[in-house]
Amino acid sequence: MSQKVFYITGSSSGFGRFLTNELAKRGHKVIATARTISKINDLSNGDNIKVQQLDVTDSPDIIEKKVKEAINFFGRVDVLVNNAGYSQAGCFEELTDEEIRKQFDTNVFGPVKLTKAFLPYFRSTQTESVICAISSAVGITALPLISAYSSSKFALEGFFEGLDGEIRGSDLPIRVSIIEPGMFKTDFISNVQKAQTQIGQYDSLRQQSMTRMVETLSKAGDAAIGAKLIADALLKEGFAANKDIPLRLPIGTDSVETSVSKFKQTSDIFSEWRPFAAESDPKA
Repeated sequence: MSQKVFYITGSSSGFGRFLTNELAKRGHKVIATARTISKINDLSNGDNIKVQQLDVTDSPDIIEKKVKEAINFFGRVDVLVNNAGYSQAGCFEELTDEEIRKQFDTNVFGPVKLTKAFLPYFRSTQTESVICAISSAVGITALPLISAYSSSKFALEGFFEGLDGEIRGSDLPIRVSIIEPGMFKTDFISNVQKAQTQIGQYDSLRQQSMTRMVETLSKAGDAAIGAKLIADALLKEGFAANKDIPLRLPIGTDSVETSVSKFKQTSDIFSEWRPFAAESDPKA
């Protein structure tokens, strides 16, 4: 495998940090970014890792300048990994418009702006590039108390699935992949933002959800191993050797099982209601 250059957002913690270190260890070059650069200065390595301050909620003009700067670090970028994000907790009714907008500004519009800034460059190179979006298993199945986070991942997946169709339909040498991790041991949970308002009638649900969360975390996967699998898929190594990275890539058995269960449930409902839906079809 020839040396690749990766651009990774949200490198200060979690999958972003693990993936940065994993790729550099394999001899590839990484431009690691974070909103607060002091949190990633320790990653800086003159040979393989460069760091850059990046706030994905900045204006398109600022982001375009950051992209041009990043390309000059190593002379090119081959893989974009949209990883920056956070989770806004709270029941649907409790969330303020501001809390929901902030969630979407970071988790949806951030990756959209950054990807749009990279696309002209990727199209111009006419070499194989990869655009990756780190989503979540809850981007397929929404859960109570994180409807804002789940819906931001639903929206992210919609944008990138549509982008994939546009790229394939235009025969561009660019691959798009949506990575859907299950539950992993990272500091992601400790960074969850709580809703400013809490309604008492949801307290029982809140307590039940917290109990399930603690149980789930006790069985959560190793994020370092998860990052290794993501690296394998992006580099076509290990199990992924000679395989094109798929549009949707689950990481963790819980992610697979969550999605398969959702797809089966939806398929069963659609099959049951198919005759009803068909009543609207034009008559021959």
